[in-house]
Amino acid sequence: MAKKFGLVLEGGGMRGAYTSGVLRAFMDEGIKFPYIIGVSAGANNAANFIAEQKDRNKIVFVDYVSHKEYSGLKYFIKGKGYFNMDFLFNTLPNRLVPFDYETFFNSKTVFKICVTDVETGEPVYFDKSQLDGDKKMINKVLRASSSLPIFSPPVEINGKLYYDGGVTDSIPIEKSIEDGNICNVIVLTRNRGYVKKKQRLGPYSKHYLKKYPNILKALSARHIKYNKALEKINILEKEGYAFVFRPIAPLKVNRLEKDITKLEELYNQGYKEAMERIDQLKRWIEEVSKE
Repeated sequence: MAKKFGLVLEGGGMRGAYTSGVLRAFMDEGIKFPYIIGVSAGANNAANFIAEQKDRNKIVFVDYVSHKEYSGLKYFIKGKGYFNMDFLFNTLPNRLVPFDYETFFNSKTVFKICVTDVETGEPVYFDKSQLDGDKKMINKVLRASSSLPIFSPPVEINGKLYYDGGVTDSIPIEKSIEDGNICNVIVLTRNRGYVKKKQRLGPYSKHYLKKYPNILKALSARHIKYNKALEKINILEKEGYAFVFRPIAPLKVNRLEKDITKLEELYNQGYKEAMERIDQLKRWIEEVSKE
């Protein structure tokens, strides 16, 4: 595939099961990308895609969700966040569902992971090449990208604190274009027509985040940036510069979903909807490559 192509993956917590299904379809069809940028669940999906582990996304996003150590209020009460991050970013990749670090780090794919700088309230993009094959660092960056304020504490990396990249750049299409990708395949985790509303922060949330004023500002403006990104994507799609996958059937899964049946249905939905359009995607790639 030409170097001007990018793959942009939105987050969305457990709605990422849809992206898992789409990426499985890509793997089954041998479709790869020279550049991938992801946020939160999208970044985690991307890592397994780059590591060429066909089944790992489904195992992590669906099969393991009922595990007693996966998530729950008991971890939130302990100050560890709703999701048990130690389990997700240490036990799973290093013991229970081994991550293929060798294939991942040897891949020539440019991979960028979006996080949010707690101090500035601005997005930061970690490049796989910056990690120097460090197993602990890739898990730490993926953890940071998935650490949503209130639900998780921030993650310290090289002396700085970071939160979920979705706080400041939920769909990093502009970053991909800035990096030289004229054409992009984009996987969203919301139905067409979705419009994000302003996030209402209660007294507890404001008190919890008062030491991070720029995160509070970012959260209050999140819906504006998100909706602008969707508008941009719609224009690119109409102009032929973007090929977009988004759930066609109505979503039944929320960010914190624990129902395995619903998650498996969403995974299968992603796979089915992607396969139904896979020939169209291949033709689009071929056509824009000639331009």
